[in-house]
Amino acid sequence: MKKSLGIDVMFPWEYGIIIIIIGIIFIILGNRQSKSSEDVNIDKLPLTRPTTKIMIGGVCIIIGSIQLFPLIK
Repeated sequence: MKKSLGIDVMFPWEYGIIIIIIGIIFIILGNRQSKSSEDVNIDKLPLTRPTTKIMIGGVCIIIGSIQLFPLIK
């Protein structure tokens, strides 16, 4: 009997690499935005907060790494 987490691959591994790259870009943009938001201007409020971009980037990296599981075998 083999124990498993029940995590399965949804896309090919090539899409996993693309998702990881998108996640890294989101994290870089969120980090850059959080450093430059020292002076708050009401007219230039961002549509999404920097922490939201960093969280979305982290989730993208996790999902992308799950897609790379077939390369381990």
